[in-house]
This record gives sequence, C-alpha cells and structure tokens, in this order.
Amino acid sequence: MVKILIVEQSYLVRKGIIHILKQFPEIANIEILGSHLGVEEVLEHFMPDILIINTSLASLIADEKLKGLLSDSSRVIYVIGTALPYESPENQFSVFDSKISITRKLAPYIKGAGKIKEPEESEELTPREKLILKNVALGRTNKEIATLLHISTHTVISHRKNITRKLDIKSVSGLTVYAIINGLIKMDDIS
Repeated sequence: MVKILIVEQSYLVRKGIIHILKQFPEIANIEILGSHLGVEEVLEHFMPDILIINTSLASLIADEKLKGLLSDSSRVIYVIGTALPYESPENQFSVFDSKISITRKLAPYIKGAGKIKEPEESEELTPREKLILKNVALGRTNKEIATLLHISTHTVISHRKNITRKLDIKSVSGLTVYAIINGLIKMDDIS
C-alpha cells in the first residue's frame, strides 16, 4: 500500500489532489502539510512512498536535505503554480492541468510505488503510530495531536484506528497502560 505526503499551501489545490488520489485503491494513507514547516519531522516518521510538493515550498527546503530524508524508493512530484509546456517532465503537474491530465501523470508513480515494497501486514507499530500513541496516552485530543504534529485530524484518527486494530486495545486507559509498559511514556508524564 502506498503512503503519500502532500505539501501544498493552497487549501483548494490540496483538496483537488486528495480528490484525485482517492481514485487509487493502492493508497493506504495520505498526510497533509500546509507549509514547509514540519516537513523534516513528518518525512522521518511517516516515510512516504510519494512526496507531492509545491515548488514554492520545495525551494524553502535544501535539495540535499530533502533527498536525505526520503528513502531511495520514494518519488517526488512537483506542483507548479503556472501553466506547463506540453512536454514538461512527468514528475510535474500544473494547478491549471485537467483532472485527467493529473491522474495520468500520477498513475505510474502510484502503481509503481505499490510494486516497490512487498505488502507486509506487520502488527508492530510504526514510529508514527508510536508517536500518536504517546500523545493519546498523555491525554491529548485528536485535534491537539494533529496541531502538534502538523497533520490533519483525519490522519490522526486513521492512525488511532490502526493502533487499536494492531494492539486490540480499545480504551484510552488500556492504550496508556500499554504505552507505560513499553516505555513510550513514564508514569510521571501522566497528569
């Protein structure tokens, strides 16, 4: 399953990209950032297969730093704020492109990313899920966690569902006990 990080400042463009991405059953999770702030942290914890980033935000992050945070199999697709010439690179699309054109450009990356990694149903928590679990155990709400980690509330809820499914623990108190036993938080951290 494919994980995608969208870094785009325009609300409307983000919603349009998400609408197009929802056509692809290969996509497991989408993270969203509205600015370049927090990109490094999200890349380290989320480890996306595909990064879709606006060129104006990408220019605020050093290329070497960006490449160092992505895995070798990760792909970067750039969102351009102006019209593109007919034969522009396939890893670029314009905010002026049609839905069909954007879908056509994204499809090979999404289908290819799904084949790069063998599908593995690990019951072990990912680093991002551990971070979400830690914040849940500390008594933070979904909205507070989303704000703290610069992700959407919907993404936090998805992570919580995965955590609950993997651990088969449905209550916050049960998750808190799990977090303490596994060293994610200390007893002193709980207020």
